[in-house]
Amino acid sequence: HIQGAAMVTSPAVADSNSNHPFTHRLTCEWVRTAELPIRTALEAAPNLLSIVDSDTSPSSQFCRPLDSATGEAVMKALWNSPLVTLYESFLPSERNIPPPSDEALLDDFRCPDDNEVSWPTMPVPGFIFGCNSQTMDECLGRGLLGLPAHMKRAAGCIVPGSSIFLFNVTDRLLFGIFEALTPATQNINPTAFSKNPKATTSPFPIQIRVQVSLECPPLEDANPILNSILRSRVGGRIGPLTHAQSAAVASLLASQCGALQFMKEYEDMRNKGDLSVQAPPIALPPRKIGGSVGVSSAAVCTVVPS
Repeated sequence: HIQGAAMVTSPAVADSNSNHPFTHRLTCEWVRTAELPIRTALEAAPNLLSIVDSDTSPSSQFCRPLDSATGEAVMKALWNSPLVTLYESFLPSERNIPPPSDEALLDDFRCPDDNEVSWPTMPVPGFIFGCNSQTMDECLGRGLLGLPAHMKRAAGCIVPGSSIFLFNVTDRLLFGIFEALTPATQNINPTAFSKNPKATTSPFPIQIRVQVSLECPPLEDANPILNSILRSRVGGRIGPLTHAQSAAVASLLASQCGALQFMKEYEDMRNKGDLSVQAPPIALPPRKIGGSVGVSSAAVCTVVPS
């Protein structure tokens, strides 16, 4: 299978001292890790194995140049394949680090430290849906988000409880935190996002129902922390997220409205034996706990644009 796509970050340098059959080295940064079977790749890009380089041999038959059309087709197929996690231990400083446990396999290999407090999310992949200023009110009013038909496979990772975010492509703002109530389903509402009240299929037929998990001010697309979290993404914001990315985006949203700090204070007071403290409210602005100051309701914006 094809393991994923990476961006080359250095020239290929010959390693004359190496006895390894691969004589050149380069550095790269993964942009997507997946498992795309060769047979599936050939369905998407029939010419994948027909481009033969003069240096190609049976032992390196899959190491070959690609023309732009074939490369684009393979990339699209990769983006419609389920995400997987790779464990990297190639750097000298990391060679003695043990591989992750089975329970940690849903984490991204760039996941934060285990001691870092994050907003609680279901340990499954998340997803960023898209809308524009014309469809956002309908998304929020119906509690329904949609994707084009070609993203059906990519949306297969969504299960009830998945963390969902909504990106407004007009205003370049990311809204959340939402929770999936259903898996991705074809035409939950065939007339959704359509100007034809008699439509039999929606222009965005791959749909899920959601509820608000925590109402937060939106994140700007240029937010440097958001861009760091999503740095492995190419081709736009809309698409699947690893669990680690979902938890990081949710934590960023929760921190800027004060909810993450509220949760930390709640847990601290509970750990100190104060059982009278109230649990953090869900989908409501944080309140004061004892003598510590939370965030007032005026600091929390609604997700519905004016």
